[in-house]
Amino acid sequence: MKWFFAAVLVLNLAAGGWIALSKPPVADFSAREVSPQQVKLLPAGLPASAPVADPTATLVEASAPLAVQPASAPAAQTLVAKAAAPAKAAAQVPAAKPAALACYRWGALDDAQLSRVKRELAPLRLKTSQMAEQREEAPAADGKRWVYYPPLATQAETQTLIAELKGKGFDSYIVRTAGPRQGYLSLGLFGKASAAEVLVARLKAAGYPNAGVDVRGKAIQRVRLDFVRLESWQADKLRLAQQRLLPGVALQGVPCR
Repeated sequence: MKWFFAAVLVLNLAAGGWIALSKPPVADFSAREVSPQQVKLLPAGLPASAPVADPTATLVEASAPLAVQPASAPAAQTLVAKAAAPAKAAAQVPAAKPAALACYRWGALDDAQLSRVKRELAPLRLKTSQMAEQREEAPAADGKRWVYYPPLATQAETQTLIAELKGKGFDSYIVRTAGPRQGYLSLGLFGKASAAEVLVARLKAAGYPNAGVDVRGKAIQRVRLDFVRLESWQADKLRLAQQRLLPGVALQGVPCR
């Protein structure tokens, strides 16, 4: 009987040891430090069989600073090109060319015409430096034409010239009146310019090339208007004014100085 009880005791010890070895060890949570930041709440309705990600790995990934990835060479060149594009485009824009300027000469005008023109020039807003008046003396249009021949070196030569002219059918006499034409030979006074020109042509054909024509009568004042450095819109308005007011008095374009 002793050996039976001994066998039962041995079996009981063996069974107790096997049971003790087969149970999982009890987790000692007191030995571990748990931080609240490491606690991860699962969303509601998540199946119990769904795998749970390792919170430690998640926290490590979240807390690790993101490494700044250097841009690749092509990407860096693209960024530099985009940044330089506006500056390059601005450099390629051609500078605005200055507006072309025009210069004109209008006249000669008498006093009445000048007054009309000045009244119409107000819309051009001309500066003082853009218009100038040049006064000239012109012979009267209705004056008579005087045909003359300049005197020769001596009085004896002039007398010989008078005789030659008479022999060829031209009557003449020496001007005795004091003045710029004193000593000249007078060959005729004509009311029409065409008659005077015919006589001058005959004298030159006969071998007297110095014959000339002078208009006798009171000289009148004429005014010439010079317009300089006009802008395009001013030039347009000036041409329209000339066509409307005095189409018979030419408006001449001249080079700007």
